[in-house]
Amino acid sequence: METALITLHQVVLMLLLIAVGAICARLGWFDDRAARALSKFLLGFVTPALLLDAFYQPYDPAQARALLLAGLLGVLFHLLAAGAAQLLIRRGDAEARAIARLGAVYSNCGFMAFPIVRAVLGEEGVFLGSAFVGVFNVFLWTHGRALLLGRKGIRLKQAVCSPGVLGTAAGALLYFLQLPLPGIAADLISSLASLNTPLAMMVTGVFLSNCHPRELLQRRVLWPAVVRMAVLPFAFLGLLTLIGVPGWNGGATLALVVTLCASCPSAASSVLMTSSLGMDSSYGARIIFATSAISVLTVPLVSLAAAICFA
Repeated sequence: METALITLHQVVLMLLLIAVGAICARLGWFDDRAARALSKFLLGFVTPALLLDAFYQPYDPAQARALLLAGLLGVLFHLLAAGAAQLLIRRGDAEARAIARLGAVYSNCGFMAFPIVRAVLGEEGVFLGSAFVGVFNVFLWTHGRALLLGRKGIRLKQAVCSPGVLGTAAGALLYFLQLPLPGIAADLISSLASLNTPLAMMVTGVFLSNCHPRELLQRRVLWPAVVRMAVLPFAFLGLLTLIGVPGWNGGATLALVVTLCASCPSAASSVLMTSSLGMDSSYGARIIFATSAISVLTVPLVSLAAAICFA
């Protein structure tokens, strides 16, 4: 129950930050152009800094094993999510289906999961969650682009060179080789990392500022949101329990981390991707709006169920 309450607190806090961003947009202080610029800053600097900050700690063999297992479980979740979205989301034209599937498969794990995981499990949780985020970035830039553009959208070089993957790779080198950082560099990384939650949520609020609550009731918005926030997290939780992950050494913590990463609202970066391709980014923003609203109920429920199943 304590885990669920902590999670609820974090979700409500992030929704309030989203509301601040929406208010700023309504006042004309931010517009979509400014939000896109800040998103590039978040993806290019803050996300890698967050990953580097998570990895910058003393090496521990058991922790290193858990990190690799978290990455494998991240792969398992994205394969499960991609297959489920293909089967469950079938209405609308080709573009609408692609955007809905993108919103259903990819969680806001980089922006939203870290503060929740940090509040629940501390820095160890962020460390393990960074492996999930690295896998997320590889899938987003390969499978995600292929959803929108077909096979021609797959850009392996872009995936490997994306800031999230580069941040994960650089952080892993720091960790496994125990490379030292000058004090000023470590402080810079920590300062950039601290911007993640407030800035990312406010930018999301700017994108959502023109959405109306009644749009939650549209089936084309509500169904992908239900798949993202309820079907996939609970299916993944059940799969982790079925294959016995909680019984592994340190498996309960590992399972909780990846489940929380999988239970976040739709990824803000999916809106950036559709916008950059000239597609209907407003539809993706409405799905984010719906999943963010639903998350107040579903994320604490998922964390409570996980705490019970993984105890």
